[in-house]
Amino acid sequence: MPIASYVEMENENETFSTLSATMLGAGEVIFSGFKKEKPNIIVGYSEDSVLFIKGIDTNMTLSLLGNSDKEKELETYMQELASKIEKLSETFKVGGS
Repeated sequence: MPIASYVEMENENETFSTLSATMLGAGEVIFSGFKKEKPNIIVGYSEDSVLFIKGIDTNMTLSLLGNSDKEKELETYMQELASKIEKLSETFKVGGS
């Protein structure tokens, strides 16, 4: 599963990719158990940060980690990135639906 992450410490991208895939996958299992639609975005908070995890399609996940005081900007940026990735995915027939 290709996972795109954007974190300031580039050497941590793999860790956040794994975390994102695990959280989104677990969310899908839990939601299906309750017969609810699967989540398309998961938001996690800490005292000074916010983590967004968004499913792009069945084979791609995007995650962003940033300062909590920039939550609205990060959410907008997440949606813009997801839209661009979806367009590229469709253009180059990458991923799944």
